[in-house]
Amino acid sequence: MDNSQELQQPTSRADDLRTRVTGTLDSAKTAIAQADSAALNAIRNVASTADDYVRDNPWVAIGVIAGVAASLGFLAGYMAAPQRSLMGMLRR
Repeated sequence: MDNSQELQQPTSRADDLRTRVTGTLDSAKTAIAQADSAALNAIRNVASTADDYVRDNPWVAIGVIAGVAASLGFLAGYMAAPQRSLMGMLRR
């Protein structure tokens, strides 16, 4: 084997590796784009369904929102005053 053949082997291996890495990256980009599109479609479907439900049942939606807001307010108050016990706060 002469020097030129020894130099060509690593170059061809590097080219093969570069080709494989490029192909893998292209596949990953395509998969990410497809997942992104699927996620956006799912979010749009959920948002549309929620919008339809709220339009059909506005008072139920207001009640749910009020309940969630009250729960979050209670938890925020509890976390702001950790020295008090939960039962002490409920007795008031």
